[in-house]
Amino acid sequence: MKNRSRPAFLAGVVITVFLMWGCSGDDGAAGTAGPTGPAGPPGPPGPPATGGGGIPIDSADRINIAVSSVSVAAGGGAPVVELTLTNDLTQGLVGLPAGDIRFVLSQLSPAALSSGESSEWQSYVTRSSAGIPDAQATTETASAGTFVDNNDGTYQYTFSQALTDYPGGPVFDAARTHRLGIEIRGQAPISSNGIFDFVPTGGAPTFTRNIVDNDTCNACHDVLEFHGGPRTDVTYCVTCHNPSSIDGDTVSEPWGGSVDMKVMIHKIHSGIDLVNGYTVVGFRGTVHDYSTVEFPQDVRNCSTCHDDSDANTPDASNWELVANRVSCGSCHDDIDWANGGHPGGFTFTDDTQCVDCHGPDATVNGGEVRTAIAHTIGTQQAGEAFEFNILNVANTAPGELPVVQFSITDPTNGDAPYNIHTDTAFTTCTFGLSRLAISIAWDTDDYTNTGSGNAPGQPVSLNPLTACGGTSTDEGGGVFSVASTTPVPAGTTGTAAVTIDGHPAVEVDGNFERIAVTNAVAYAAITDTTAVPRRNAVAIAKCDDCHNQLSMHGNNRTDNPEVCVVCHNPNATDVNRRAGQCATDLGTDDVSIDMKYMIHALHGMDVSGEPYEACGFGNSTHVFDFTYPGRLNNCEGCHLDGGYYPVDPAEVLATTIDVGADLTSPTDDVVISPNSAVCSACHTTDLAKQHMMQNGGDFTAAKAADSSLISSGIETCQLCHGPGRSSDVKEVHGVGEFQFN
Repeated sequence: MKNRSRPAFLAGVVITVFLMWGCSGDDGAAGTAGPTGPAGPPGPPGPPATGGGGIPIDSADRINIAVSSVSVAAGGGAPVVELTLTNDLTQGLVGLPAGDIRFVLSQLSPAALSSGESSEWQSYVTRSSAGIPDAQATTETASAGTFVDNNDGTYQYTFSQALTDYPGGPVFDAARTHRLGIEIRGQAPISSNGIFDFVPTGGAPTFTRNIVDNDTCNACHDVLEFHGGPRTDVTYCVTCHNPSSIDGDTVSEPWGGSVDMKVMIHKIHSGIDLVNGYTVVGFRGTVHDYSTVEFPQDVRNCSTCHDDSDANTPDASNWELVANRVSCGSCHDDIDWANGGHPGGFTFTDDTQCVDCHGPDATVNGGEVRTAIAHTIGTQQAGEAFEFNILNVANTAPGELPVVQFSITDPTNGDAPYNIHTDTAFTTCTFGLSRLAISIAWDTDDYTNTGSGNAPGQPVSLNPLTACGGTSTDEGGGVFSVASTTPVPAGTTGTAAVTIDGHPAVEVDGNFERIAVTNAVAYAAITDTTAVPRRNAVAIAKCDDCHNQLSMHGNNRTDNPEVCVVCHNPNATDVNRRAGQCATDLGTDDVSIDMKYMIHALHGMDVSGEPYEACGFGNSTHVFDFTYPGRLNNCEGCHLDGGYYPVDPAEVLATTIDVGADLTSPTDDVVISPNSAVCSACHTTDLAKQHMMQNGGDFTAAKAADSSLISSGIETCQLCHGPGRSSDVKEVHGVGEFQFN
């Protein structure tokens, strides 16, 4: 404080006391208020706001986007978006840079009822593509407009210009459905694209185009994401992948460069069946050739993706209600519409007549060419009329000859039984069209089938079709029995498995076809007090998410992994098929067909870099060189919860990789210890192999006569990779971190 002179200080005190006395007399009246003075000059800027209830966005492991409103001024002014960003604890996320968030806004245009065309999205924000101006839909980064961070997790974005000013966008119509979508880059993954449908004039949208749900895509893909990651919602994809978007690099191709969703997705999943193929040139000139893609089920299974029972996809039935050249031609790409290329020699220059033949009420050819009828898979439909039933299994003690009672019934006809001795389905033996096999395997701890007479590792197999050279007894009432001529070997313990596989023959579209039927399995005690089923680590429903109906070996083995493992067991290789053309193609060195090794190797080429190759029936060559559509490290894509942890190496048999000269005994086999067999199917590097060996794994082990492992080490995988351990498989693989939507 500055020093002041004493007289001046005292004078100030006196004046102050005087003024106070003059204003506070006992009987003095209060004076009137004076006029308001002029506003003072602005003060200096305050410090940044804190404590707004948010946390830094770069601390989030995942970002959730919720749009609360989009307002558009009358006439199509610049839209204003209100949104909230939170983490999984619902805490607001603050500090998002404008350059990290992008917006897309599209308008949905309904097709004219008489045109036959599809409704379509069109983006307001566009860019040029390989010389095609203002055609390709794109996003608008928030730095282009006005981006406000409210420091509590809420944000506001105002687009850079009025909707009427975007040069490549649709003609603004305030009464039409609009869709806003958002992506965030440079931060944690987003859980969704914050889709917000609205009508600028107000009210909920009454016209929609929601055809495919994320869940159906993610059944195969786990998390469908493209363009670097932050595009994960199908409802977001369609805002850009619409009829107005063209890949200029392929515009001269038969598909005209279209990356419209209905064209692109159908072509990608039908790639191997297309006449003209399908290629897209993406970011930085990257060529994506989908011409060899093979959908892992029949492409006529339209409802696999278009699920009209899903409340999220009210327009899923469009696949059968709307017919036009663009949609149909995406798969049927060999039709020259304008020059009589349609079946029957017809020429079409518009879509007005498509529903006359292909619509849901069409009567042309008796309605046989309706889209829904034409896409019916006759063999699958025929299979619904058959069910395999194992009724009883007797005489399964060591030394006994097992007897199996069974029936084949029709669930679509009150479970009426078939007569396998006389019915055409089981007596059309030419070309092996009718086939039925009863197999007996032992034991369920882990199948070896030692002493079955079918080496290496194969079960007893019985043919009950008398018309096709087999033997069975008609017990009456649709019940048949078959007796094994091979006894359960002495010394066998545990539980036996009995299975039925095969295919009836049914005439479909004028030709007899092998009809896939879900295989049956039952268990019978050998020495166990009660039958003990084999462990089951997978669920067929998970397989069928991609395959719809998993049927292999000429439709013999269908939709039952418990039947697959009877043959695909630790003692089995393809040694018996290593001859003829396959031996020429792949050599004579056999490969394991053990389920736990084979399936991982078959699906894991993206990680291993090595296709799985094996010889099959008739010495046929099989090279499984494909890309798994999901996340390979998402073990629960196939496995039951916890079914992917290391096994007890004393309980699960090691995998034979090279059968010795004596096929009837495993004692001269070369084997891999059980956990190493599984993990090495994907992890094929020398470093990975050394890690397994250092922890007890053995790649050159042997088997005793009872198929037990002979090894100098003991696998200790579960010590680190078991539940709750330091490198828990679930944590290391990130299992459970996939289904964000």
